[in-house]
Order: sequence, then C-alpha cells, then structure tokens
Amino acid sequence: MAIFAELVILMAVIYSLFAGVKFAIFDFGLNQKYCKFIKFTLLIMGCIALVFFVAHLIAFYPRIWVMSRYRG
Repeated sequence: MAIFAELVILMAVIYSLFAGVKFAIFDFGLNQKYCKFIKFTLLIMGCIALVFFVAHLIAFYPRIWVMSRYRG
C-alpha cells in the first residue's frame, strides 16, 4: 500500500513537470502541428518513468513484516 501511495505522488509530480514542459515548448513558439507528437513523446517518457519508479520501489523498499527478517 505504501508503494502505491508513493507511486501516485511521484507520478503526479512527473505529470506536472511534463505539463509544464509542454506548455513552455508551445509558449516559445513551436507550431501546433507538433502537438500530437509532443504529447506522445511525453506519454512514452512518463511510462518509462513509471516503470523505473516501480522497479526501484519494489527492489529497495524495506519489508514491513517483522517475521521476514528471521526467515534466513
């Protein structure tokens, strides 16, 4: 449950970051015909970030169950 909560928070931060990048790109004068390509690129980068966060949180998150330390 804790990993899921952290993923939600991290992906909200990543979404906000990518939305800001998208708005900045179009504010600096990029043509609107590239809008679909930019959205698709940011979607793929978001999926890569999600896979990265899931892999690292599962691999390095401490175990909560006390008895798992004594299994040997």
